[in-house]
Amino acid sequence: MVKKILVVAAILAMAGTAFGGWNFKFGDLPPQTIKDANGNDIPNPAYEALWGSDRSVDWEVNSDGGGSYTQRKGEVWNWPATYDFVKIGELPVKMEIGFWIQLDCRGSKKIILKQRMVNQYGGQATCTSKTNVATDWSVSFNRNDLGSKLFGSDKYAAAISPKDNVPAGSTTHTIKVKIWDVNLGATGVTPSKDCVDIGTVDIKARPAFKPNTDISGCTGSYPVYSPPPVASDVTWW
Repeated sequence: MVKKILVVAAILAMAGTAFGGWNFKFGDLPPQTIKDANGNDIPNPAYEALWGSDRSVDWEVNSDGGGSYTQRKGEVWNWPATYDFVKIGELPVKMEIGFWIQLDCRGSKKIILKQRMVNQYGGQATCTSKTNVATDWSVSFNRNDLGSKLFGSDKYAAAISPKDNVPAGSTTHTIKVKIWDVNLGATGVTPSKDCVDIGTVDIKARPAFKPNTDISGCTGSYPVYSPPPVASDVTWW
């Protein structure tokens, strides 16, 4: 029965086009589901006949020396339809690549100072850096309260190697700390069977180039920051 209705509709639509005066339209759409013999909802074949297949409409694309454009005459369709998206141009997409520096000192990495000479202690540890750019490195030692009691502010040194213009890639760095003129007789200093904290070493890095000279981005300046998109609410620049 559905096929007969569609055939009649198609004939009427063709006749309307031929005579120019008819504009055939379907009436209200049939329900999307119907009940089967057990009272369950099942797809309605009549509805599927109208909506179940692709009803999109293709259209033309033309191009001239000034760019691409599209056109198609206005039309009235006797069934639900939409126009296809058609490519009419393209833009190249480029991006800036910034520098990236990572330092891995995970695990049990620490510097343990051992006595080297009378009143002199030293120790070292290694960390691995991974970068996509040449880098410069530096370190600084920070005494805590106990360290301040044991040695003066000019009685320690810290160093890192390699440090200058380290090539991009993976590099193992050695970080060293030395202290001297250590005063174990200072007030409040008592022996301990365990290692005690006397401070920390800050490890610092920077790209081995000048901003806006050796690297400046695609447009010659740094981009304006924009928060990343959140769900469907995109924040644009």
